[in-house]
Amino acid sequence: MANKRGVSVVVGYVLLITFGIILSVLVYNYLKTYVPSDTVSCPDGISLLIKSYSYNCTSNQFNITLENNGKFYVSGYTIHATTNASQTLATYDLSNYYAKNANQSGMTVQSYILFNKRYLNVGLDLGKQSLNIFNLSAGTKIYSVEIIPARLETQGSSENFALCSSAQVLEDVSCNP
Repeated sequence: MANKRGVSVVVGYVLLITFGIILSVLVYNYLKTYVPSDTVSCPDGISLLIKSYSYNCTSNQFNITLENNGKFYVSGYTIHATTNASQTLATYDLSNYYAKNANQSGMTVQSYILFNKRYLNVGLDLGKQSLNIFNLSAGTKIYSVEIIPARLETQGSSENFALCSSAQVLEDVSCNP
């Protein structure tokens, strides 16, 4: 009789481990449905060119002219700057300082600057240019800007906004008082 008690404890542990494995497989299969299977990406050939810029340190105004020199339209972009000469990663978001004027038809949404505020799937066409003005806060000095184009991509029956990180542009900026 004493030997049969040890067997029932071992059977209990085997059942406990089996139920644990079965439960983990069920939870994994349930949570796997929450992770998107396909990522939204931009096609090759997306490109924005910094045609010209002017940066006035005294008025804290940064003007930049972008040109679409790629193969596809661009819906918008993100723009970040460095605020220290030794800084290598652009982390200062300039989209908060986007100034709308008569020449600009765009708008900001979160940290994106869109070229056309009415239609997301229509942006900066091929060969077209866009002047963008940023009125920076007092005391802010920028040393370089990083621009990452973005476009609206259709995937299945839904449209998603995709950052084209392979087409990012980095430009050193000098101040003109």
